[in-house]
Amino acid sequence: MRALFIGLVLTFCLGCQTAPHADYQQLTDRISAGEEVSVADLRSQFLLRADLPEQLERLAELEAQALELVEDEPLKLGSIGSAILDTYYASVTGHYVLTRFYEHVESPEAAAPHQQWLDKIRSDMSSTGDGSREKPYPTMTAIEAQMYAISLNMSPVGSIYQSGDAIAFSLLLQAKPVDRPIINLNFDLSGVYQAERMDLADGDDNFTPFSLIGMLAKRNDTAAQAAIGAFLASQGRVADAIDWLKASSRRGNLLANSILARIYWEQASSAGDEESRDAALAEVLENYLHAIALGSSDAMYSLGVLYLNEHYGEENQASGMTLLAQAAAMDHADAAIFLAHIYYAGEGVERDLERARNYYIQAAALGNTGARYSYARFVMDPDTNQPVDPRIIGWLEELSDTDDATALALLGNLHARGTATKASPRRAVSYYKKAVKAQPENATIVNEIAWTLTVSDVEDIRRERYALSIMDKLMNSDDIARRRPEYLDTWAAAHAANGDFARAVSLQEEAIAVAQAEEFEDVRDILETHLQIFIDRQTITERAP
Repeated sequence: MRALFIGLVLTFCLGCQTAPHADYQQLTDRISAGEEVSVADLRSQFLLRADLPEQLERLAELEAQALELVEDEPLKLGSIGSAILDTYYASVTGHYVLTRFYEHVESPEAAAPHQQWLDKIRSDMSSTGDGSREKPYPTMTAIEAQMYAISLNMSPVGSIYQSGDAIAFSLLLQAKPVDRPIINLNFDLSGVYQAERMDLADGDDNFTPFSLIGMLAKRNDTAAQAAIGAFLASQGRVADAIDWLKASSRRGNLLANSILARIYWEQASSAGDEESRDAALAEVLENYLHAIALGSSDAMYSLGVLYLNEHYGEENQASGMTLLAQAAAMDHADAAIFLAHIYYAGEGVERDLERARNYYIQAAALGNTGARYSYARFVMDPDTNQPVDPRIIGWLEELSDTDDATALALLGNLHARGTATKASPRRAVSYYKKAVKAQPENATIVNEIAWTLTVSDVEDIRRERYALSIMDKLMNSDDIARRRPEYLDTWAAAHAANGDFARAVSLQEEAIAVAQAEEFEDVRDILETHLQIFIDRQTITERAP
């Protein structure tokens, strides 16, 4: 029985314990007397019980039975639900299955108090956490985490245990709402780890969260098997990882299928012969299809990209577009961005700017940072002739509040051209300088802004002295940038704009030499054109941004 306890039980953080005003039995007596008792008090006092191991073992056994019966045999839930609440009255599982039982026997009066308690417990969980990795929901057992999702009309489809510095032990549960994308829910399960560490290992520092995961994995806990598999894969022990992950996937764990697909893709990418590559690709396909069957939009996106890149033959490219569209319809931002790029460029499909725009907007509205960047560049492209959309300013401003240099630079571009906002050279320059200040070591950002402030055809934007100063700092401190012809080109242009044509010519010749050595044939013509401009003691002016 002790082994079963270890295999099933995981609890809420014991750190919430405080000096009790009433013990657990007194609290349940008050509930029986019709008095109000908080969920937090019940939880903390239950964890203080002297017989906690025995009570948790019984609770885990009962909840496991309830999970097996909840969908198909509601008439058997009455006695099990009552026994669960006799053990732990603040159990989501207990109140949910009793609600189900009384509804099935058409006794709404008896179901009502259990529904009220269920709402009360879920409200307490939400007030303590939000289901994120940083703020997981408190829960008493791993089964209760699953029942929490079920009680909200979601189907658990995947799970994996995690460990970190902030939270010693937690569960990531993937749940599928009806007609909605899969969501991730995190639950704090560090309490029993701490209790087991003290109880089973007498405080031995060798007993770690990974020790507990290993114990659970050997007892067929699918979340533990997935965790072991993921860890072994990260250590290069691929064969062992696959064994554990296959064991987990056989029990319907979507996360195990997703990890297996990535492992097999790496094998396919590094295969030395066609037979090995094809065998690995077949495994990739099988695992992604399993994950798709469970509703994974991530798997739809990943397999769709593989189809489009012809890893499964040219004949499956159309299936790739279908999968990406299905994933985007489930609010998968990366799929929406991918489709936007495809329709923008007209790669493999007829160019469709309206579809591209709609997919960029969808992904940007979902909060995807890359989509907000891409949409801003899309609307600024003079060839797209896009209507005004002031939302892009708001989306980028949200990012700029966190000193996002790319967002700041794009805001500068939008204000410089008066795209989606009123033109304002002053604000544009302000955004450019903020971007450089936010990430002065970001060579791409510095080079882009220096070029704009040096050559822009919008005269009020040009800040030649500032552009030269930031390029001097970059090129004198970044050896990689110093060997890039496009950066040398900007540096030369900045010197020319400040009247130092001799230095501009010298740097441009250096840029051409680098381009020749590195075989950057695509930029040599423009570099040589710029060199002649500097030799003629002229400066560069072009549409920028």
